[in-house]
Amino acid sequence: MNKLLLYGHGGAYNHGAEAILRGSVPLFRKAGVPILLSTHFPEQDREFGLDKLVDRLIPADLSLVPVEKAAVGFAEKERAAAQIYRDALREIDSDTVCVGVGGDNYCYPNWHRQSVFHRTAKERGGRSVLWGCSIQPERIDARMAEILRAHDRIYARESLTAAALRAHGAERVMLRRDSAFSLPPEPVALPDGFRGTAAAINLSPLMLRRSDRLLEDFAQTARFLLGRVDTLVLLPHVTMPADDDRQALAALQERLSPAERARTCGTPDEWNAARRKYLVSRCELLVCCRTHASIAGYSCGVPTLVAGYSVKSEGIGKDLGMERWVLPLKRSGELPARAAALWECRGEVRAALRMRIGMRGGTGFPE
Repeated sequence: MNKLLLYGHGGAYNHGAEAILRGSVPLFRKAGVPILLSTHFPEQDREFGLDKLVDRLIPADLSLVPVEKAAVGFAEKERAAAQIYRDALREIDSDTVCVGVGGDNYCYPNWHRQSVFHRTAKERGGRSVLWGCSIQPERIDARMAEILRAHDRIYARESLTAAALRAHGAERVMLRRDSAFSLPPEPVALPDGFRGTAAAINLSPLMLRRSDRLLEDFAQTARFLLGRVDTLVLLPHVTMPADDDRQALAALQERLSPAERARTCGTPDEWNAARRKYLVSRCELLVCCRTHASIAGYSCGVPTLVAGYSVKSEGIGKDLGMERWVLPLKRSGELPARAAALWECRGEVRAALRMRIGMRGGTGFPE
């Protein structure tokens, strides 16, 4: 092996993607070889210092996305993706290990962007690894299963994905926690407005688009929390222009009274994933949508309630014994009552979660 090529990274404005890299690259450095990162938005990665974490950023050519969208059939879409990522694909040779770091990228219709890296690695005699993945079981069709089985190693971040992969014949599957669990919180001066006790809320526009009632369910939950703490932290974890948690949280704020809004606390845009994690660690309770917001909570021992829609939230919660506190989107009407129940037993949940996170050999996860 003469290099690692990381792919499937969309940019650091997704602070979950940033957290994955910050938790993974120190481990990858043990290989003692250069680490290259294929990225959609190198300017975002430079803004948050990921360019200093790896040896080189390799930008994708997003001007060709319309060609990809117009492509008909999987093979044609792969060919279009190969042009988008042509500069990164040129780096692959027989001594390259390609590592897919995108987490849930195989859950989406454009997963051909992942397969083109895998195919190129195998065609040139390199190795192909899928790192910290979650895959919706019902999305694994015959074509995807064939590609997944051909990976040299797959590290699933939760047991539901691992079981689905094995059921489709993938033999080189290991269970390993999402690397964001190991990201150390970065202590920083708390933002203006943070006073006394606090709880945090993360809300995703992706989730709001899937449910007409979710915004009001979160508003009721926010009101409940404001009745128990001094400060409600509004925590965006993705700030991509087309998928910006700040917009969803602003809509939530509008549902609150002026007195309630005065007791909310924002999160500085320039804060990286480690600083956001530190902010979560200072909270009594977290209610969230984003997977990596939940991981920030779980890994700091903060009682966390997740409004989930996919195998990743369900599987990660299950593996930590937190199933009761993962609520499917279709049952979001239960969110305020579930938050109240978690508040009442938060001390017990915090102790159990900290023990679970700190265990070695008892969770099924190698550290």
